[in-house]
Amino acid sequence: MEVRNWGQEISTVPRINKKVYRVEEIVDVVKNPDSYPSPVRAVGSRHSTTKCIDADGGTLLDITGLTRIDEPNTEDRDNMTITVGAGARYYDVSRFLQARGLMHYVNTEIGNLTAGAACVGQTKDSAFPGEHGQVNTYVVGVKYVNAKGGLCEVTEESGPELMSYMRASFGMLGIVYEVTFKITRLRLMKLYHKAYTLDEFIDQLDELRSSGCALMYYMMTFLDRIIVEHRSYITDDILEKADGNMEGDATSKHLLTKGSDWQFRVRNVCWSKVGPFLASFSLWVPRALKDYYLTAAEYITMAALATLAGDTVLPAEQTIIYHETPMKSTQYTFSIFAFGMKDFPQALRDYFAFVKDYHQRTGWRCTVLNVGYRIYQDKSSYLSYTSEEESMTIDPVTNADEGWYPFLKEYNEFCIQRNGKPLLNQTPLLTTEHCKAAFGPQLLEFNERRKTMDPSNRFLSDHFKGLLEF
Repeated sequence: MEVRNWGQEISTVPRINKKVYRVEEIVDVVKNPDSYPSPVRAVGSRHSTTKCIDADGGTLLDITGLTRIDEPNTEDRDNMTITVGAGARYYDVSRFLQARGLMHYVNTEIGNLTAGAACVGQTKDSAFPGEHGQVNTYVVGVKYVNAKGGLCEVTEESGPELMSYMRASFGMLGIVYEVTFKITRLRLMKLYHKAYTLDEFIDQLDELRSSGCALMYYMMTFLDRIIVEHRSYITDDILEKADGNMEGDATSKHLLTKGSDWQFRVRNVCWSKVGPFLASFSLWVPRALKDYYLTAAEYITMAALATLAGDTVLPAEQTIIYHETPMKSTQYTFSIFAFGMKDFPQALRDYFAFVKDYHQRTGWRCTVLNVGYRIYQDKSSYLSYTSEEESMTIDPVTNADEGWYPFLKEYNEFCIQRNGKPLLNQTPLLTTEHCKAAFGPQLLEFNERRKTMDPSNRFLSDHFKGLLEF
């Protein structure tokens, strides 16, 4: 039976495709290789754009049946946590927390993200000062089934080194069935968008970085324009006077009454439905008119984004729930590379020139706005793409067609030549050479740990074996 990712461009053909609802079912699968052949690979919402779901000839475990959400632990206000099943969707957990006056540190865009995938994979979102933009940074406890079918647990306190490996494991160290996140109290945000020319953006980059805002940006590469989304937490006088003594229900009622959500509701509909739908028409527009069509769409987008502002916006509202089986016209795909701040300004300028040159040579261009994020240095994951320094990303986004993968081959080379770091679950068409250039000896060290935890390669797919040259 063929299984495809959400965007429908990646497929795998496992011998067994099994949805699990209890940890005992995972144990039974792992302990019985004759009935459930290797590799055993866990899968969630299938939003990865690489072959992370690869389980050809093996066993694909759908963990979306593990949806338990426990009440948050708020006894220590500085170290609050919530424990959930590995199949719990980020969107559902966010709403659960918001109703209790709490929230995730990272309110990432794709709400279909499962807790298990958030734990062992790489994500990105614009980070607030003093915080991080990767969800797995805030995973502080994991329960998993090891390669022998045993039940194991690791926490940030009991095993920080193993936690670092687990955050970079992509399911190769065990099948996660329970995750504990560090959480924080609910806060409201100020949100606004501002347009810059490419030159203005680069000239003012240091000022933007020191503004105290989380920065996400939309790139109009053929207009030499960038629209920056500025987000910053606001101080709420009532909560400050309460000094953390306000009960969760009272906090929630106060902030939900005061907070607004229409800004992200509008953006989310445009980003997940209207934008890709309109962009999909460009695939049938005659080439002579296609550029005019897409350029007009970019101007309309700039005008629309300028209206999205507010002084008391609820952070969790930026998380989007995508239909599990979307219309083809609303499907889109993307890639991502992150660049350290010493390389980013020139890489960005070069990228704008690269996409124009590629379009002139081939006639192909992305149909959806390119985006990017500022993400602070973060060493919590062993293969973190921001382990060396604060970074900013360049993410092409498009309706997938026959021109996407030829573009990616050149895009990947372009980024690697400029010291870009990929995300192994969100950067398609990576080669072993790309991974070695980006992560070097860390790959060898990770594989040594993997061998000790899975000597029989129970969880190792051909995709990761070939990609990382294990």
